[in-house]
Amino acid sequence: MKTRLATSLALAAAVTLGLTGCGLVAPQATLDPYSPSDGIEVTIADVDVRNLMLITDAEARELNVVFTAVNNSQSSQTVGFRFENSKGSSSASADFRLDPGTTRFGGPEGEATIISMTGVEAGSMITVYVQGAGGDVERQVPVIDGTLQDADGAYAFPEYRELVP
Repeated sequence: MKTRLATSLALAAAVTLGLTGCGLVAPQATLDPYSPSDGIEVTIADVDVRNLMLITDAEARELNVVFTAVNNSQSSQTVGFRFENSKGSSSASADFRLDPGTTRFGGPEGEATIISMTGVEAGSMITVYVQGAGGDVERQVPVIDGTLQDADGAYAFPEYRELVP
């Protein structure tokens, strides 16, 4: 009887481990943080910058700096962006004062900030240095052409058409 019970328990343990063993060693993709939009996310001290991207026209001479920021502190904060093209031959910067709470820039509810750079192409990634009270962070930010069309002539990014400079 004891042998039968021990065998049953061992068999149940082996079946359970065999059916769930992959979950013990495989990484769970749902635990990896990611930006679920077209832009990037950056956090510096008490300021969370969300969905940072540059929107441009087909010539990519002027770029609209678009993002949403959450100032989690009780006082106003300044966040600066310094953009560089891939060769480092052209740069532009923009500074934003953020009151406590959520602020949106570049869209219908926020103020548009247009910068000019050369050597930038729609669809590329360029370097941005995000600077704030908590230091600075280097990231790659996407340049999106809101006028791109797919093979059927439909706009690939219709939600960004009104943000094109």
